[in-house]
Amino acid sequence: MGPIARFLVDVRANVVTLFAAGAPVLLGLAAFAIDEASLHLEKRRLQSVADLAAIHAAGDPANAAQQVRLSLRDAGYDPLPETIIVQTGHYAPDPSLAPAERFAPDTGPINAARVTLRREGTVHFASLFGFPPPLIGVVATASATPMAGWSIGSRLASLNGGVLNAVLGGLLGTELSLSLLDYNAIADVDISLLDFLDALSGEVDLEVGTYSELLNADISLGAIAAAIASASGGNAVLVHLAGLVDETLSVDMARLIVADGLAGLALGTSAAVEASVDALGLLSAAALVADGNRHIGLELGAGVPGIAGIDVALVVGEPPVTGWFTLSGEGDYLRTAQTRLRLDVSVLGNGGGLGLLDITLPVYAELAPAEARMASLSCPPGRPDQGTATIDASPGVLRLAIGNTPQSAFLDTKSPLEIAKTPIVSLLGGIARVNARADVSMSQTSPVPLYFTAHDAANDTIRTATTRTPVSSLTGSLIGNLDLELEVLSINLLGSLLSGALDAVETLLDPVAIVLDEVLIVLFDALGIGLGEVDVAVHSFDCRNAALVQ
Repeated sequence: MGPIARFLVDVRANVVTLFAAGAPVLLGLAAFAIDEASLHLEKRRLQSVADLAAIHAAGDPANAAQQVRLSLRDAGYDPLPETIIVQTGHYAPDPSLAPAERFAPDTGPINAARVTLRREGTVHFASLFGFPPPLIGVVATASATPMAGWSIGSRLASLNGGVLNAVLGGLLGTELSLSLLDYNAIADVDISLLDFLDALSGEVDLEVGTYSELLNADISLGAIAAAIASASGGNAVLVHLAGLVDETLSVDMARLIVADGLAGLALGTSAAVEASVDALGLLSAAALVADGNRHIGLELGAGVPGIAGIDVALVVGEPPVTGWFTLSGEGDYLRTAQTRLRLDVSVLGNGGGLGLLDITLPVYAELAPAEARMASLSCPPGRPDQGTATIDASPGVLRLAIGNTPQSAFLDTKSPLEIAKTPIVSLLGGIARVNARADVSMSQTSPVPLYFTAHDAANDTIRTATTRTPVSSLTGSLIGNLDLELEVLSINLLGSLLSGALDAVETLLDPVAIVLDEVLIVLFDALGIGLGEVDVAVHSFDCRNAALVQ
């Protein structure tokens, strides 16, 4: 056998031969694996830095770009990555939106930041094979939504025992005989919002679930009163009130407390949010929105010479679904309920030659819903002591009128109130009468900005937006512009005495404007709303740390 033939059939050292032939491929694969693992590790490190940078940027959106560069340098990136894109905007955690659509750059209110980083990766072996280093790109989005607990229309500044008993008792569906001392004992009682909600969940046997579920339910006013009493630590007056409330009245909780800031938060996690409300304000607000369109009758003694008495009918219209209290961020609204009052003012006095005149003056007061919007909110993460907020408040249109309207129309708060001329006094045994009508209103056309600080929240400061027309001026105009008409019903020899009838009626009505001022202000104070005004209070700032969302 020749040398070539022997070589071809010889199998010794074949492994070495195969290894020598396959070594370049194996080395290439090893190089690829090493470079791929190195690039993956480098990308993960860059992603971690981007995540941290996004969190810092979301916590300080005004200096977002600076915060990102500082985070990169602290992580040892010097020089910085070739591409750094920092975007601030609004992040909406809305499950109905695709994840990519939840962040809207350059859209307010600003509550989030997106950081995009790209840099050339480092390769160890790929360049030997002529492959250029690839670009590594990462994206991180973080959101920090500062929130504030705030409320609208929580006044109760005038704790007039008799009026408050009548108004609050009518709203609660019971009779109250609390003393002024009792009201003062609960006027300054603050309760934790989540302590109240936890107690309420126990009252309705909702042991497992979220605050959102609780706040989307209809709950009896009695259960709400009991939960307020429990959250107050068993305040004696509130416990007594809770035992008097009409259990058949129910409250749509969404009309009382807006759940935006509590969405998804499990019941019992009270430490997660710091927010407090005043107990009497919460109870009054709950009573005000309970069931809607309720008619309450009150009898008030004016205590003023010449004023025989005042009968009051109160109708609370169905409020918009925006709540009285909210824990929320920028852009959220609160609105009060529409309220109508009818005051039948009895005026008794000497009409000169006309004898004793008994005048009944039907006065209507209608307050359209007031509105407030969180215009801006600043709250550095973890620093509620530095929180500030600006709330744009728009007082409801106040309308005062004298005249007649059907009872059904008065109770129908969804339709405008039509006022017609009405007889207010009969003269000389019915031979004549005086008819009257007046209609005046005031409104604030542009929102009034109200500024709050953390100090205001800690001190329960209430700020008021007022229409430019003083209430005294409005009631004065109502009486001053009263259109009086003498109507003679039959021919009578005593008709000559009628010549001074209108003057006599006007003289007797002069003091009514002052009485109306006092009565209307006290009544609306007892309802927790301002007359031609809207009261706003910020109770707490919730300065949450930024968190990654994408």
